[in-house]
Amino acid sequence: MARAGPARTAVRIRVRSRLTVGLAAMAGVVVVTGCAALPSSGIPQQVNSGGGQVQAYVEQLPPPGPNTYRYPREVVLGFLHASASYAFDPDAARQFLLPALRKSWHPFPGTVTVVSSIASRPTATERVHSPLDATSAGGPSVAVKFTGQRLATLSLSGQYRYSPGTRTYRFTLQQTSKGAWLISALPPGPQGLLLTQPDFEHVYQARNLFFFALPPSPVDSNLVPDAVYALLQNSATKLASGLINGLLKDQGSWLSSATETAFPAGTKLLGLSISGQTAVVNLGGTAAHASPTQRLEMAEQLQATLGNTAYSPALARFVQLEIDGHPANTGTFGSLIDEVPKGPLVYLSSPSTVSVGLGPHRRSLGPADFGLAGITAVAADPAAAASAEQVAVATTDGRGCQLYLPKAGAADSTAPYRIYRLSTSGGPCTSLSWDGNGNLWAVAGQRIWVLPAPYRRAQSVALPANLVPSGQPAPKILALRMAPDGVRAALLIKPAPGSRGSRDDRLVLAAVRQYGSQLTLGSAIPAGTGLHDPMAMSWVNPYDLLVLDQAGIAEVPLAGGAAQRLGSVPPDAVSLATNGVTVVVGTSDYKILTSSNMATTWGKPVAGAIPVYPG
Repeated sequence: MARAGPARTAVRIRVRSRLTVGLAAMAGVVVVTGCAALPSSGIPQQVNSGGGQVQAYVEQLPPPGPNTYRYPREVVLGFLHASASYAFDPDAARQFLLPALRKSWHPFPGTVTVVSSIASRPTATERVHSPLDATSAGGPSVAVKFTGQRLATLSLSGQYRYSPGTRTYRFTLQQTSKGAWLISALPPGPQGLLLTQPDFEHVYQARNLFFFALPPSPVDSNLVPDAVYALLQNSATKLASGLINGLLKDQGSWLSSATETAFPAGTKLLGLSISGQTAVVNLGGTAAHASPTQRLEMAEQLQATLGNTAYSPALARFVQLEIDGHPANTGTFGSLIDEVPKGPLVYLSSPSTVSVGLGPHRRSLGPADFGLAGITAVAADPAAAASAEQVAVATTDGRGCQLYLPKAGAADSTAPYRIYRLSTSGGPCTSLSWDGNGNLWAVAGQRIWVLPAPYRRAQSVALPANLVPSGQPAPKILALRMAPDGVRAALLIKPAPGSRGSRDDRLVLAAVRQYGSQLTLGSAIPAGTGLHDPMAMSWVNPYDLLVLDQAGIAEVPLAGGAAQRLGSVPPDAVSLATNGVTVVVGTSDYKILTSSNMATTWGKPVAGAIPVYPG
């Protein structure tokens, strides 16, 4: 885990909490997939070349206008496709509207709704009676309805928010005196544009902004990735400028309450140039009064953001910071992004025995260590992953959950473990996870607890409020896994019987915030689409989760989009662990299997269950 090194002898003082420029602010978009018979696109296309560098995006010719199409449905589909060019050429979409609507239609910046599919043919086309546009000669009016599967929304700050559901979009069109059909009324609701999913991917690119974890976290020098979709520009420099402004003028995301920026409020981007792999960033405004430590941290955020390759090629691998045109001496610094711990594997090798490591160097902790059988969950502290004494164990005696935590310096003691009773009802603990700050998290049924370091006074942690709508029962928490940075929590939830909304098991994310000695979870946001009853998950790297569901194993990017299928799993697989290199599953018939090629092939099974890597 990243810790403050010699270059950070000064006390870090954060200048403000997060406030983000809207990375989606140049276009409000409703995104629709699966449309057919669309005209050629006028949106920017990436120019491919060698070297892995980000190249300029060049704008193609605008799509054909409405006079090209004979039927109202074709005009609507052409409008959807032309909307992709709105940020670069608003008139490409406006030409499909009647003059009165053309003048009044101003899509709200950042309003983006993503729909997974829409029929290429309308579900209904019917004549309607409506006043003719005063600037048009007489002609009939028709209503065209399309039904699509709504998938997500894109926030003003660029976050991809899942919002599944079926929706019907109703357009009203009028025929002009020249025979062309033009749109006279758009679907009700917030003004926005309608795009196809391929168009969305052409004009938006997944990126990561990086912010610091809020103190008083002991790991207060680490950087936390905040996944966004940035609007592509006609040069890499303009794209980088949008990301830098995202660091300077934060408009908020689900991580805002748990992270902050080193840039003082009032910092301005005066200039940016990129040559080869080096970006020269010139800042002004209040940045001129930043301390040496703040300047170091600003450079760290810039280099992490422009150099990240998790979803897209790096914009620049090196950053030279200038203040009012003068070089800022920031010193040298390394990566502050916390990676997934690599090992060793911890697992249940018998119903009452925990083993650390596979092969001849395996070490086991037997029943005498815990005094009780019925082990239900295990976890290894990533700060001391190589020590068997740093394994936490959850057991049940039929009444609830109790934890065995190693005592500091008690490896040779007759009682090396301290026992914590978490519940006498609600069932056993089914999930344990350490975070990078040394806190241990536990889940049992509808309850979450945390045992903060160093005193281990167990705290009950309320579920994110938006997971428990008023008057509805709380969902069951199947698993909780903390990200390496200790700020992001991933939860698998099962909605309670009779609850409204989706009844499917879901993967959600929530930010961890510390108020004094109390740890809390912020609002939950859904993650991942295309999952089928997920049952287990693990962080594969700082940017993606690996999920086990009924269809196999999938990688879920936190930037949004559908889960990527990696491979099949052995029959009866019920648990999953990965250290970013090796994937391990446990089966219901007490076997664990490993794969060193991301679930493509599996090795010989070993007796065991509940495999976990540190974390």
